[in-house]
Amino acid sequence: MSPFSERRLVTITAEAVVEERLLHDLRAWGVKGFSVSRSEGDPFGSRVADVAGSFVRIECIVTSETAERVLERLAEGYLQRFKVVAYDQPVRVVRGDKYD
Repeated sequence: MSPFSERRLVTITAEAVVEERLLHDLRAWGVKGFSVSRSEGDPFGSRVADVAGSFVRIECIVTSETAERVLERLAEGYLQRFKVVAYDQPVRVVRGDKYD
């Protein structure tokens, strides 16, 4: 038996103004833990990124079902109203039960 489990890494880059709301929603959508860091750059072709810390990057490791839920709900409630980029990718983790 492999010590690794398949999960999904969901990465979200969003304008910092939605950080608290987004973290609240992620918890409500079944995300148990995440990492948040300040992000700079120009992912949207705008000058908003000239302000230090104007974006946040949120990463969470979740099950496939939770990843689908998060991406669908982001598409429904955030992508049309806020500057948000979201994607997921497969990852192998140790102690996969921590992410169920």
